[in-house]
Amino acid sequence: MTKHPTTEELRAEIEHTREELGHTVQALAHKADVKARTREKAAEVRQQAGDHRTAVAATAAGAVAVAALLVWLVWRPEVK
Repeated sequence: MTKHPTTEELRAEIEHTREELGHTVQALAHKADVKARTREKAAEVRQQAGDHRTAVAATAAGAVAVAALLVWLVWRPEVK
């Protein structure tokens, strides 16, 4: 014996299906919007490049400081 859904159950199921369909349509629209996805990827790559640039600059500054210290130690006037 099969149970027939009530009107409220059918309405709840329809609402749930509409929500799922809305999410699916949004996902498909986003996937189809190549221009927007390209802009998002470009922004991500720019951010990563900026992060790398900062790390390289910090490393270079440290190397310059060490080199300056070594030069000073080698060429400093002798203290009597």
